[in-house]
Amino acid sequence: MVMQNLGRVNCAILGSRGLVAQRYIQRLVNHNWLLPVMVIGSKSTVGKKITDLPWFLDEKKPLLPDIVVEGLDDVDLLIQNLRNKNVQIIFSALPDSVATNVDIQLAMSGFTVISHASVHRLKHNIPLIVPDVNPDEIRALDSQKFASGFLISCSNCMVIPLSLALKPLFSEINCISVKINTQQSLSGGGRKLLAYGRKGEKIDSFIPGERESIINELNRILRLDLGNKESEFNMEVNCCRVSRDYGHSADIEITFDEDVSAHKIINLWSKYSTKIQKLKLPSAPLNSFVFIDGKIDTNLHRWVGSKSRKPSTDLCSAMSVAIGEIEVTSKKLRFKLASENTIKGAAGSGVLMAELLLADGVIHDSNTSLNELVF
Repeated sequence: MVMQNLGRVNCAILGSRGLVAQRYIQRLVNHNWLLPVMVIGSKSTVGKKITDLPWFLDEKKPLLPDIVVEGLDDVDLLIQNLRNKNVQIIFSALPDSVATNVDIQLAMSGFTVISHASVHRLKHNIPLIVPDVNPDEIRALDSQKFASGFLISCSNCMVIPLSLALKPLFSEINCISVKINTQQSLSGGGRKLLAYGRKGEKIDSFIPGERESIINELNRILRLDLGNKESEFNMEVNCCRVSRDYGHSADIEITFDEDVSAHKIINLWSKYSTKIQKLKLPSAPLNSFVFIDGKIDTNLHRWVGSKSRKPSTDLCSAMSVAIGEIEVTSKKLRFKLASENTIKGAAGSGVLMAELLLADGVIHDSNTSLNELVF
C-alpha cells in the first residue's frame, strides 16, 4: 500500500530540550504525513515558544512553527488540549520517572503513544517494536486494554542497530553464541552528558544497566520474531561509553553451528527487506545496510541511509546501519557496525513506527478518507 496526497496527522512531542525530543522536532517539521502541533516540556520551558529554546543539535535549527511549550502538571488539562488540537500520535521522550504514569494515562485516553522510556520495554502487554525487525508485532496491540489508545515501546538506541544486523542471520542460520562489545557516544547519555564531555569533564566509561538492557531487549525482540521460541544461543555483552559526541558502534562475534562463508553472510544482509521498504515509507532507506570498505569511521558512517546529512529534510539520512570489517573463519563471523543513536536508534525509528501504523491502517488519518489510499 502506498499513501498519496494525505493530510498531515497531528502529533505531539513529550519533551522539548532533550536530544531525542529535538530530533523529533527536526524530523517532523517538514514531514509530509505528520504535523507537530504540540510540545510538552518541563517547568523551565513552559510558556516559551520552541523557536526561543536553545537548540542542542549540531545541525542548523530548521524553520520551526510558533508552538508554545505546554506543561505536565495538570494531565487532565493536557489531555483536553491534545483533544482540542486533534492530536492522534504522541512521541514520548520523557524520563522513566515521569513516563511511567503519563504514557499510560495518555494511551488510556485514546492516544497512540510511541515511547522511549525503558520502563515499558519488558512489559508483556506493551509491544517492543523495531519497525524493520519485528513489524508484525503490531498485531499485539489488539490485546491492549487502553480503550481506543495504544502504547508502543521503542527499544534501546544500541539494540535497534544490533537487532537489525542480527535478524537476517539468525533467521537463516542456527547460532550458538554471540559476543557484543559496544562503544556508545556521549549523546546516548543525554544532552547534559554530551555537554560535560565537550567541556573536557572526565566521563565514566561504565554505563549502568546497559548490558542487561541489551541482553533482555535483544532476547525479547528476536524471540518474539521467531515465534516465541526460547532463545537457543548464549549472549555475552560488554558496554563502554566513549568520548565521541554522536554515533554508536559495536564489535560483534557470532559462532554458528555450521561453516559459513562471507558470500553467504553478505548475501543475507544484502537481500534483507521488510514491510517498511515494501510500503516505501518516507523514513525507510532503500537498503537496511550499507557496507563499508576498510575501517569503519563512526563519525562519518553514522549518516548512512542517503547521500545527505540533512535530517530535517532528508528522512532517510542516518536511517541505515553501516557494516564493515567483516571476517569469516569456519563457523565464526566477526564484524563491526555503526549507527546514529539519536536518529536510527531513537527519533528516526519512532517516526518510522508512526508511518508504519498509518500505512498498516492501525491509525487512520482523520483528514483523509480511506478511498484516497492507494493499494
